Amino acid sequence: MPLLKFEEIIKESYFDFEKIIKNVENYLAHLPKKNDLDKETLLSHSNLVLDYSLRLIELNQIEKNIDAVLSKVSNNADFLNSIKLLYMKAIYWHDIGKINENFQLEKMSNSKFSKVDYGISSKHSILSAYLYFISSFDYINKRFSDINQKVELISLSLNFAMTIWRHHTGIYKSINELICDKDEGLPICSKLDFYLICLNLDINNQMHNHLMNNLVNGDLKNRLKTNENYFLLSKSLFSLLIISDYYATAQFMNYGNSEELKYKEFGLIDDDFRKSIYKRFYENQFDKQLINKSNSDFKDFDELQEKSNDNLNHLRNKLFTEVRTNLIDTIEKNKSQNLFYIEAPTGAGKTNLSLISVVEILKNDTSINKVFYVFPFTTLITQTYTSIKKTLDLNNAQIVQLHSKAKYNQKEEEKKDGVYGDDKKNFLDNQFMNYPITLLSHVKFFDILTGISKDDNYIFHRLANSIVIIDEIQTYSPDFWSRIVYLLDMYAKNFNIKFIVMSATLPKIGKIIDSQFTFLASNKQDYFQNPNFAKRVEINTNVINIDKPEEIYQKLEDESITYQNLETTKLKKVKTIIEFITKKGADEFYKFSKEKNVIFDEIFILSGTILEPRRKEIIDFIKNVHDKNILLVTTQVVEAGVDIDMDIGFKEKSLVDSDEQLAGRINRNSLNVGNKLFLFSIGKGNENFVYKTDKRKGISAIYQEYGQDKNILETKDFDKFYSQILDRIIDNNEKTYMENLNTYINHLKNLRFSESHIKLIDMQSVSVFVPHNIMAKLYWNAYKKAITNQEKDLIDKKIDIKKLSAKISKYTFSLADYHGSGIKYLKDYGDEKYGYLYLEKWYSECDGKKLYSYKDGLNTSVLKGDFVSMIL
Repeated sequence: MPLLKFEEIIKESYFDFEKIIKNVENYLAHLPKKNDLDKETLLSHSNLVLDYSLRLIELNQIEKNIDAVLSKVSNNADFLNSIKLLYMKAIYWHDIGKINENFQLEKMSNSKFSKVDYGISSKHSILSAYLYFISSFDYINKRFSDINQKVELISLSLNFAMTIWRHHTGIYKSINELICDKDEGLPICSKLDFYLICLNLDINNQMHNHLMNNLVNGDLKNRLKTNENYFLLSKSLFSLLIISDYYATAQFMNYGNSEELKYKEFGLIDDDFRKSIYKRFYENQFDKQLINKSNSDFKDFDELQEKSNDNLNHLRNKLFTEVRTNLIDTIEKNKSQNLFYIEAPTGAGKTNLSLISVVEILKNDTSINKVFYVFPFTTLITQTYTSIKKTLDLNNAQIVQLHSKAKYNQKEEEKKDGVYGDDKKNFLDNQFMNYPITLLSHVKFFDILTGISKDDNYIFHRLANSIVIIDEIQTYSPDFWSRIVYLLDMYAKNFNIKFIVMSATLPKIGKIIDSQFTFLASNKQDYFQNPNFAKRVEINTNVINIDKPEEIYQKLEDESITYQNLETTKLKKVKTIIEFITKKGADEFYKFSKEKNVIFDEIFILSGTILEPRRKEIIDFIKNVHDKNILLVTTQVVEAGVDIDMDIGFKEKSLVDSDEQLAGRINRNSLNVGNKLFLFSIGKGNENFVYKTDKRKGISAIYQEYGQDKNILETKDFDKFYSQILDRIIDNNEKTYMENLNTYINHLKNLRFSESHIKLIDMQSVSVFVPHNIMAKLYWNAYKKAITNQEKDLIDKKIDIKKLSAKISKYTFSLADYHGSGIKYLKDYGDEKYGYLYLEKWYSECDGKKLYSYKDGLNTSVLKGDFVSMIL
């Protein structure tokens, strides 16, 4: 017997409430916005939700992924078809608890019902879960005789019941809590068997009571089956349930009662899109003939040792073709290979390398129908978004960047045909990432992948059959590497997600679980060690020890003057950058350099408290002005994603990959000579505090090769560095009786959703709004008005807030809020409201200096605490 399709399974009587619920026409699901409009019945809503779920499953091609997971559970088709029935039944039955008389009376103003007291007041989700589970058990008991199959299906139906139980709140509770929670779980269901008489089902009450007692008080809960496959099924079910429920409810609220689906387009890649971006990509390349070239068309590495712009471009195209060839070969041999590395030196053009991977995968694998780019910094998101949009000639309906500072995306190009002219549809597209290509932050992505809230899980189903490019993975703490690679491997295999992990300093995380990644740059060291990449900047690895930030100033000035006077420096100008680990260090040096300066025409500071418009001004000035001597004082905000090209660099020593990142901001196009980076350390080393728990801390960049000391920053052999960290992680994972990867896998298998949530940034922060000019105050007042508006439709209100949030972000910076940070002293100068610290008295004097300056940022002397200096 073959596996049935969902469309065949829903022909069962369980998917017809006219047959299941007595007097079903009396029950309502939603009230309209206006009293004179028709109400929505429970039957109509349930049918609409089911239709949306089938539509989303079909368009996202999810059924094949679910079938693939099921194939690992059993090879018994009848058994698996029953799982598919239970899966879809959970979606259809998610609101059956609205037959609760109190819900009808209190929430729906339905005068056909009177108040009752069964211990759940007007709640409907727990009743829905209860009725779903009891009816499912009855089905299981009558259909199967094998006790193991029964227990397995009971276990699954309990998992699915939990998604119903939590469909309004998020899946932060576990199955055990559903079973044992005396205030909200199965124990309060003892009176709910009354509702079984409302259903046209022949349920054995004696068997029902035995099951409930055995689950709550007996040993059945200890015999329940759990495994990774159940986690995948439950997670995907929860996503499909809540997103289908949302679309169905939104349709009723916006369009009234209608059986026809009003939301039909979900931003998926079709054949026309595949063909057009493939064509546009190659047309917009530096060398348009790359589409016809193979590896043999390029010079050998020993012919490309001379530093020149021609050789640099030749190397870029050589690497481009190598990645393309390796990718196509891999796909042709094994289309199910879903894990890839792209390792490329700074300046090699990672965006182009990722795009060639995207267009070739889409051309060769039609099962892939959306693309996600994941970045650690908003600056990287914005730069890559601009580059991709231009290269592929995309409109606002085809690509979106989603982060707090991004403009609210309007699909302007589509307004003419009326499809996207509707603001509410546009809002849902933004909310649910309904675009072929989406760029988002790494925090948001891992919230979608592992999160527990409804907002996180709405989008989860869209990850199936997609490409996910994860850039700058070295920015994640090694504490997460085991869990991340395990998840990438699991989702790649089960949901057909093609992960492309990129970095200039790439930790080979696949080694942790022996996951099979394909290396798309097979000769990577030949590129890294080529002078056009490796010799762009000479890194002086002899760390300069100083006691105060200002002690490095004279060295910085001397080296800047030396660079100015080089014969190869045509304009006799210099752009110098100095990076500090802490905001305090940057502040102190900035003040000192402005006092002592004799050579720089402009001195800028770029740190976490500089507002976005000022950051843009600084970066644009550095990029476009070439006839001035410039000094940029910065914190680590500059390391990745800031598109600047400096001549000389100084950096407070931190982690090896962090040091390499700053080197990537110097002589980026390898056009100059004499470019240097100097490393220094202050006192006992701030890195010892900031990175004290990081597994990279304490691992030396020095290694032995042929009896000589080598430094990774010079040889660019980052595998030597990361292998030490990976070995430590692997060793730790093999230990018993301690928290490690096995602990995490156990959380997944037991559907402990809260514990399996990966929070890349798990620190409180305060968003500070600075009303430093008229526009800031105008936007704030508009934002306040939008939030407090009680008259507007909810969706319209959310749209207004979203649009204004992007404006508000231009006047906002964030500070980490931890014990000893001293932020409480800053609060004396403002008020906390609407999620921000409104810095009303930003102009006040503090220790003889303005509290906040547009050019200089926050005067951190206002923050008095033990660890103030650690603010970045």
